[in-house]
Amino acid sequence: MIEPRSDQATVGATTTTLTVAAVARRLGVAPATLRTWARRYGLGPGSHTAGSHRRYSAEDLARLVIMRRLTHEGVSPAEAARRAMAEESPMADGGEMARVISLVPDSSQRGAFDAIDPRRAGGGRVVPLPEASPAVRGLARASMALDANGVTEVLRRHVAAEGVIRAWDTLIAPVLIGLGDRWASTGEGVEVEHLFSECVMGVMRATTARLREPRNTVPVLLACLDEEQHSLPIHALAAALAERGVGARQLGSRMPATALAAAVRRSGPGVVFIFATMPVPAVEELGLLTRVRPAPLVVVGGPGWPADLPPAIRSVPSLQQAVDVVLSAVL
Repeated sequence: MIEPRSDQATVGATTTTLTVAAVARRLGVAPATLRTWARRYGLGPGSHTAGSHRRYSAEDLARLVIMRRLTHEGVSPAEAARRAMAEESPMADGGEMARVISLVPDSSQRGAFDAIDPRRAGGGRVVPLPEASPAVRGLARASMALDANGVTEVLRRHVAAEGVIRAWDTLIAPVLIGLGDRWASTGEGVEVEHLFSECVMGVMRATTARLREPRNTVPVLLACLDEEQHSLPIHALAAALAERGVGARQLGSRMPATALAAAVRRSGPGVVFIFATMPVPAVEELGLLTRVRPAPLVVVGGPGWPADLPPAIRSVPSLQQAVDVVLSAVL
């Protein structure tokens, strides 16, 4: 027989309940936030045993999961609580508490939550986004809380509803810029940027993996040149192309021009896209890519490229334009 953990209690034969502290760890919010939600919006624990503190049931936790998701998406707490309370029995399918807990971080991840001062959760330590949309600010709050599950959930929903390009332009890029500005002004937040980037990359990879039968018959190569380590944009491009039925081969970061030229000779791509944020010192090395026949279209993106590129190289300023150029070249 498996005994309940110290932060759980069993009521009857099938109902497991959790303390405020245990729920706070799983949701990645401060206990004070849970108490505020209970006091202001009625999202408190429903289980109570004489002589003990009130405890959260499976349905209580399911509603809190909805509350957290909606607030991360930028919905006001009052409206999020109204929607969570309006859900008719979130556990109506008969699932156990473990099914709800699987949606949010396990207590073994507590160290990540301890990186945020619980007295300031949802308040201080914010990303400066004064003109951003509620959705962007909600996603930034989830990132600052190091809530990987919450960030991923929001990103998946936006990509599914709006597509990769719009999610990138209106949601992902503003948060990345805000995190970068915060680091530039304070020197803090590298861990937040890394977590957010990993979440974005995971969602993009999942989107790319859903493509089973590409429409393009010639390959598309995506890479980051030389010492460039910021490969997130090429993952976004691969995902946006996959949404349109075009497959791409990603060579990743820190790709020397000679190695990229070898890949071009080996695969015969129709398009080679190269991303760079760091200044590219030797643009002439890209001439190696066009010596094969037929020569691929070389497309570059990112702030690392000089303004005076050779005529054979096409520069694109946005994800949308990168997608358009690739599609026109291979379809």
